[in-house]
Amino acid sequence: MSLPKEPRQKMINIMYLVLTALLALNVSSEILNAFKTVNKSLENTNTTVNKSTENIMASPRKNG
Repeated sequence: MSLPKEPRQKMINIMYLVLTALLALNVSSEILNAFKTVNKSLENTNTTVNKSTENIMASPRKNG
């Protein structure tokens, strides 16, 4: 059974919602920069792994 919310509780809930939205706005640029860093790192890793795989696959061809 749901109890009716008091006006004070409604106001507190709205304040938490606004606070959460403000925190999300402040953190968003930092999060985007983190994603850019992770993306660059993953691209570098993919390039390195691809080169390594190509070298491994070319090795038997040279020997055979």
